[in-house]
Amino acid sequence: MSAVESSRQSAAQTRRHVIEATVELLEEQGARGLTVSGIMNRAGVSRTAFYRQFPDVYAVVKELLVNIAERLATEAAPWFSDPNTVGSVDVIVPNAVRSAQVIKPLIKQVQAIIDAAGFDGSLRSMWREGVVQARVDAIAWAIRRDQAAGAVRSTIDPDEVALALTLMGEQVALEVLGRQDGTAEQYARIIAPIWEAVVFGTNHIEAARRATVRR
Repeated sequence: MSAVESSRQSAAQTRRHVIEATVELLEEQGARGLTVSGIMNRAGVSRTAFYRQFPDVYAVVKELLVNIAERLATEAAPWFSDPNTVGSVDVIVPNAVRSAQVIKPLIKQVQAIIDAAGFDGSLRSMWREGVVQARVDAIAWAIRRDQAAGAVRSTIDPDEVALALTLMGEQVALEVLGRQDGTAEQYARIIAPIWEAVVFGTNHIEAARRATVRR
C-alpha cells in the first residue's frame, strides 16, 4: 500500500470513528451535549485528526443528516423515486411500513437532533434543509407523476400536501417509533388512512375497493 493510499484509509477510518462516536453520544445524551472533546474521547482520535476531517460539531451532524436522507431515499418504497411506479390505494400501507422500517433504527439520533433543533437555529436549518425538504421533494414529485397518470386527485397542490404529510409523519414517527415496542405496522395504521384520504380522496378509495371486491 502506498503512502497516499494509507493516508486515505486512515482519514476514512477517522471519519467513521467520529461518526460512530457521535451517533452513540446522540443516543445517550442528546445533541445539546455534543462537544468536540466528547466526540474525540469517545472516538479515540486526536484533536488534530478530528479537525482534519470536520471543521466543527455541526459538520459531523450534517453528515449524519445526509446519511439519514440518503437512506430514506434509497431504502424506502420505490413509489417515492421510480418513474414507472404509479401509486394506488394498495401501495399506501406497504410504503408506510417500509419507510418506518428505515426510520426505526435511526429514531434515537433523529429524536436527539430534532429536540436540539428547537434551541439551535443551525441544527434546525440543517434538519429542515437536509432531511425534511428532501422528503417533501420526493413526495411532491411522486404526487405530480401520479396526477399526470390520473391516479390521484388533480385538485391538490403537491408541494403543500407533501409538506403537510411529511411533518405529520415526522411527529407520528417520533411518538410511535420512539417507543421501544413501537412497530412499523403501528405507524402505518395511523398514517395510511390519512394519506389515502388526502392523496386519493374518498372517490378514488371507494372505486379501488369496489374493484378489489369484483376481483
